[in-house]
Amino acid sequence: MHRSNAPRRRGFTLVEVMATTAMLAALSTTTVVLLRGAQSAWSLHRDDVEVRHSALATLRHLTRTARQCTRVSSISASGDTSGYLKLINAAGTTLAYDHDAGEEEVLYGETTAASLLANSIKTMSFAGLKADGSSTTTNPDEIHAVRCTITYDLTRPSGAVTETLSSTAWLRAW
Repeated sequence: MHRSNAPRRRGFTLVEVMATTAMLAALSTTTVVLLRGAQSAWSLHRDDVEVRHSALATLRHLTRTARQCTRVSSISASGDTSGYLKLINAAGTTLAYDHDAGEEEVLYGETTAASLLANSIKTMSFAGLKADGSSTTTNPDEIHAVRCTITYDLTRPSGAVTETLSSTAWLRAW
């Protein structure tokens, strides 16, 4: 048997280390790009959910309040996209809703709308409905139901997408 006196090589050559480093850099770069894309998609989805929730909560609040009220004291024209509404409940308290188009906010309160109800609401319009449920009026004595329509924007890479929600609430007593 012949034994070699040459020392056994241990460790890596420079070429092996450079190849491994290049592969690790490519893998790390790919991972960072994928994670950044996933985080961006998650952020857009979270923002969409917040805006939708805000719009739905506003409609729900307004609908529940209107159903408990006995009459409308004043309402904006149905074509006004930054509308206002004042309702009177059974206790005689006036409840006010108003849309601030400049800030894209919905405000509410007793007597005057001063408290923030929702953000990111692009438009909000009200329509007073007569007893037939379809004819509109701004005369408070003829209003039996109130229809509220809200629009909001969702941000997309290709541009904003506008969504619309609407709800009709019949007043408790005519």
